[in-house]
Amino acid sequence: MSDNWYDNKALLEKIDTLDSKIDSLRTDLETTRAMIRDYNNLRQKVEDTASKLNTLMWLVPILIAGLGLVFTFVNIFVIR
Repeated sequence: MSDNWYDNKALLEKIDTLDSKIDSLRTDLETTRAMIRDYNNLRQKVEDTASKLNTLMWLVPILIAGLGLVFTFVNIFVIR
């Protein structure tokens, strides 16, 4: 039966390797968090823009129809 015991030097090397991997993962996690935060901000801006566009999509035809009526009344009552 073989024992999987390591001497102090081997354990220290494994701990150093593990520590560097943890630091690498921490850096990757911070990058991922920043990317998610930026995505969420962008998504909010897109939703705000879509909301404004939807408002304009129904407001513009109403304004055009209203201006048509105004010009019609001006033509009928002012010009005659």
